[in-house]
Amino acid sequence: MNVESLGFASQHLLNLIESQGATGTWGWRFADNDHVWSPGLFRVLGLDPQSTRPGYDRLLGLLHPQDRERVETGLDLIQGVTFGQKTVRLLRPDGAVRVLSARTEIYLAADGRPRGAAGIVLDVTDQERLQQARQADLRRRRALFQQGRAFLFSNDPDYAFSMPQEASDLTGLSLADISADGFLCVVHEEREHWREASIEGQLSGRAHVTRPVLHLAGGDRGPFEVFSVPLRDTDGVVVEWSNLTRPIGSHSPLASDPFREGLEQAIDRRHLRAARALLDWSMTDLARAAGLSLSTVKRMEEDIGAIAERSRHKAVDALRRSGIRFSLMEGGVIGVGLT
Repeated sequence: MNVESLGFASQHLLNLIESQGATGTWGWRFADNDHVWSPGLFRVLGLDPQSTRPGYDRLLGLLHPQDRERVETGLDLIQGVTFGQKTVRLLRPDGAVRVLSARTEIYLAADGRPRGAAGIVLDVTDQERLQQARQADLRRRRALFQQGRAFLFSNDPDYAFSMPQEASDLTGLSLADISADGFLCVVHEEREHWREASIEGQLSGRAHVTRPVLHLAGGDRGPFEVFSVPLRDTDGVVVEWSNLTRPIGSHSPLASDPFREGLEQAIDRRHLRAARALLDWSMTDLARAAGLSLSTVKRMEEDIGAIAERSRHKAVDALRRSGIRFSLMEGGVIGVGLT
């Protein structure tokens, strides 16, 4: 067998890529106004290839009005003008809004005049939403630090740290150094004590609190508390620790999705019953507020570990909305209070 015998043409590769439903191509021959769309483009646009006639104007008509001015008109293409790669919003006939990355190329005849255009679009909606979520998380983290010198970090069970820039800003230590060893933030005389205490807490697999004195930028030092909660996989194995560091006596909120998730995983039937008692709720009241069935709430209070995380989150979220506060206290105890 040799390479030529494989017969794997580029069109086959294109069809394979388009079958994933995230990309499509189009072409337009100017001389006879012939338009061609690939099957993948119909899927991206949410159109039926049997009832839709391809056309560049039809493609432009699906774009968000505010984005159309950034896209080449038909006249632009005929005159050989293209704006390069751009990101635009697509308004699909089913009402869905998608984000597309689009690129257009002009093809020239032997005399240099434009003879056609072709383009490729890639559905990047999920990537765009992920990027927006990351930016929002960075803004929340920065606000948390600016308001109360609090910051969040994580580490895996082998103590590989993921430290934010805020930790470097607080301590004056380089991000590279504290990412290699997060305990460098702790003053020298206390460092090994709190390293051992943290390791002991994480070996227990339970949420816990430590209270080290940290280096501060400018040569100062100050007492802080570090709340650590485990994040577990579906088998109950700890895969990561989420940590919140804040000055002792601070009232900075324990606000981060990973931290809240880890704290929720430590909530058991005792905490749910205590929360219901504070609100004077029956199981039926909790089921109604959380959008769960009564049988789910009953099973949750019998053995919460057997209930899906989604149900747990709904129950805890309903209790929080009604004024219940779950707090991580000394010794890894989860406190239940009413705000």
